[in-house]
Amino acid sequence: MAEPGQLSVNDRVLLHLSRFATDIQPEEYPPDCTQVGIAVAIGISRTHVPRAVKGLIKDGLVTETTARVKGHERRMSVYAVSSEGLRIAERLWQDAQSSVFPVMKDGTLVRLEGKEIGEQVGRKRAIALLSQMRDGVVHLDVKRHVPFRDLRDAPANGAFFGREAELRKMDEFMDSDARMLVVLGNRGYGTTTLTRKFIDSQEEEDVLWVPLTTELSVGEIEEKLTRFGAKVDKSVRSLEDVLKLDNALLVFDDYFSVAEEVVELFGRIVEAADAAKIIISARQETPAYNWFYQKQHVESGIIQELRIKGLDEMSSKKLLGNDGIEKDALRRIMLMTNGQPMILRMLHENDMDGLRKNTVFTPEEIRYLLFLKDKAQ
Repeated sequence: MAEPGQLSVNDRVLLHLSRFATDIQPEEYPPDCTQVGIAVAIGISRTHVPRAVKGLIKDGLVTETTARVKGHERRMSVYAVSSEGLRIAERLWQDAQSSVFPVMKDGTLVRLEGKEIGEQVGRKRAIALLSQMRDGVVHLDVKRHVPFRDLRDAPANGAFFGREAELRKMDEFMDSDARMLVVLGNRGYGTTTLTRKFIDSQEEEDVLWVPLTTELSVGEIEEKLTRFGAKVDKSVRSLEDVLKLDNALLVFDDYFSVAEEVVELFGRIVEAADAAKIIISARQETPAYNWFYQKQHVESGIIQELRIKGLDEMSSKKLLGNDGIEKDALRRIMLMTNGQPMILRMLHENDMDGLRKNTVFTPEEIRYLLFLKDKAQ
């Protein structure tokens, strides 16, 4: 008999993907076939998945494609077993049936053959359990962790158009070795809206959203983090423990004018960054003395920056609510507003008061913009 616990990470990835094999490419793939889905399913860090699938692709056992994923609006990278991969996965399953595995059942560690596991839970579930092994142990009665999402302080979803390139870069950040993504943009350019939109696509992550108001103290921030961490894992006791949570996504919104102690806290977070992913929406005009990271953090890959600009013309038309707007009128609006979402939204809502309070436009310019946005071809 084979030795117990002999399945490698690549074996487990292959077994996991074999459960979703189909003869015809589906219109939508299950989230389990994405990098995040694979990481969650087999219990490894997201950063280890690219290495595993790269080897399987090289060996011709797995294919990579860009396709639609159930529950996601945009296309994503997905992975599927090839015919050769399916043959190898079947061989792994056949070998596993005569292998003996340590099995945790009803709180007791016993030894069972793969065949016995299959008889108790069925082939499909048995393959899933083998792919989800932890430290060589099959957890027969374990239930999949349901992601904990604390979005009570996140803004409500509003109108959202475009930003496909930015959303792809945020996806790439989640699959990278970087620990922190700083989304930079001037006030009114939609860093918060973009981040909120992206968070909705991260269904497998444990998510905490923290708005960085001027009233929020370092103690309150740390308390929010540790309270969230304890909900995810009861063993969490400190900020450092939270940063070690493999499936956690921590979002800090509107980093701008913060107290010195908050700057120091984020400096600590950068240095202690571990498995958790961190996204910070920040204003481009943040004072130099308030930045908590340096050039070397970006160059080393610990931190990534995503600088966002105004919307493109197509997205601006949609946000204005006038798909048939006259070409010259749209050109003039784009020149005056630079495609700034906040201004375009106010124009759509005819919010003269908001435009007066939040822009440098004169009353005459505001009236002119409102006139232009209603012009149709």
